[in-house]
Amino acid sequence: MGKYIIRRLIQSIPTLFGITIISFLLMLAAPGDPVTLITFNPTSTPEATERLRRQLGLDQPPLVQYVFWLIGNDWTQIDVDGDGTGDIYGTRQGFLRGDLGQSLQHKRSVTDLIAERVPATLQLMLTALIVGYLAGIVLGILSAVYNRQWFDQFTRVLSVFGNAIPAFWLALLLIIIFSVNLKVLPMGGMRDVTRPEVGFDIAERIRYMIMPVFVLALGIIATVSRYVRAEVIEVMGQDYIRTAYSKGLPQSKVIVVHALRNALIPVAAMLGPALGSLLGGAVIIEQVFAWPGMGRLVINGVFQRDYPLIMGAVVIGAVFYILGVLLSDILYAWIDPRIRFS
Repeated sequence: MGKYIIRRLIQSIPTLFGITIISFLLMLAAPGDPVTLITFNPTSTPEATERLRRQLGLDQPPLVQYVFWLIGNDWTQIDVDGDGTGDIYGTRQGFLRGDLGQSLQHKRSVTDLIAERVPATLQLMLTALIVGYLAGIVLGILSAVYNRQWFDQFTRVLSVFGNAIPAFWLALLLIIIFSVNLKVLPMGGMRDVTRPEVGFDIAERIRYMIMPVFVLALGIIATVSRYVRAEVIEVMGQDYIRTAYSKGLPQSKVIVVHALRNALIPVAAMLGPALGSLLGGAVIIEQVFAWPGMGRLVINGVFQRDYPLIMGAVVIGAVFYILGVLLSDILYAWIDPRIRFS
């Protein structure tokens, strides 16, 4: 397995660079210029603006700018606002040297900015992933057991609803109902900022996570329950299931021990795409619920045309997706012993 993991990681390197190239070109094709936002100051001179554009390499062709991002560029201190002091933009390092650059907006290392926000995003994502998979598997099994009955119809409607409803609309609806009208859940944030003296409180954290986790997990619940239902119904018609029933095994043991493991094979293959969709959904949900994660940081970076910050977020997202796909392959082989790492 160790050789398989190493081989897959090596194969993922071209994928990672392909993602960065496409993202970089799309970012440059978007309207707007970070230099215009940086130098939005009455005291800034056109000469300083143009000098900053040259120093940042934004006057170069897109391919050259991408190479600068990879290997670095000798950027220096520039007096942008005319106050006689050098304003630092950029970095001498590059992605290939393990440096994601310096944020144009925050004037700090992109790596440090993302490292501060990633724990909150991971907390939200992993909780939503666990809740989504557990609830989806349970609903899928019950829907298969009570096939064509009222519970099965309810689960199928929930599946369509969960995949069709926009996440941001559902988030706003939940805020209106549970925060504004009923006043039973906090509107947003990660903790009560009016009580700074109170440390980490798990009960309080759960209250703040209920709505964003539910919105993120709903799509996973809908998809997983649909796949599990279809697979369990198919597996229940196999000969080895009838043999298990003929031995006098109870239905619960037949489903959990014999049917569920085979039904989870396609569900395990969904883990990689699920992580990618969760990260993309977290960008919107964190903004709606004011969750202090990486999503809010990225959105602000997009509005400010903070190219190094955007590319840093793209790299982190691509790494999450690649690791999710690798984990899916490992789980796939663990669930089905017939599959070998070859």
